[in-house]
Amino acid sequence: MTHPIKPVISTVFFPVTDLKASIEWYANLFEQPIRPDKTGGGIYWGVSFDGTGIILDSNMWGFPPMIMFESVRDIDASYEFCKGMDYSHIGELYRFSDVAHFNVGGNMVCWAISHEQPQEPAGDAHPLLTKISRVIAHGDNAAETENWYAGFLQKDVRPDPVVQGLNGIAMDKGADLLVDDNRLSQSGKVYYEKLQLNLHVAPALVIDSPDVEAARAHVSAKEALDVTGIEVRMGAACFTFHDPYGNGIMVRQTR
Repeated sequence: MTHPIKPVISTVFFPVTDLKASIEWYANLFEQPIRPDKTGGGIYWGVSFDGTGIILDSNMWGFPPMIMFESVRDIDASYEFCKGMDYSHIGELYRFSDVAHFNVGGNMVCWAISHEQPQEPAGDAHPLLTKISRVIAHGDNAAETENWYAGFLQKDVRPDPVVQGLNGIAMDKGADLLVDDNRLSQSGKVYYEKLQLNLHVAPALVIDSPDVEAARAHVSAKEALDVTGIEVRMGAACFTFHDPYGNGIMVRQTR
């Protein structure tokens, strides 16, 4: 039987306080036009890459960024699987006409009719910020985090082929999942009052660039916050920055 939770990360949700301002900020960063049909309902399909994108969500403010995995159409099978795994944090299953979703362990599992339709062209990739190549699962204990996602996705953990020294899980399309115990991120924890937890959350994802020096100059010119210097970490030059709402991104040199 096919596992009901697909090894596909459709998107990463970024919490923001001001939806309109965040839309404009990301459109400026990635130099993409703002699509009027994607600005309603409290969320916005921010930037669309091939396979994995970013959604800006004003309803999520006060919570960490969240990874969304696709479900088969029978999302009840995904929900029952998670209940059978006895996960400690499983949210309610919400159903709507064209989408259904639930949260588990800080992740979202979602079926949407759009997942079954031909993917809209992502448009021309930004020449310096080409694609989301990794989505980061942060965990103080890498082995525990790896085992959780291996069971959740029913997929084997393997050494990441690009990020030296870390493991992850290959996805069927889009960005792969990378497990980081802060050796790559080297970031401090953030306290979330709503969760009563201190968590590593930044960077949430890795964007590839053919020229990290030019990419760093670009994001600095776009008024990104906390732009670090360029350094070599785990096999490649990289830097990190934050958007105005505290969401962290790493930009990494492609080979």
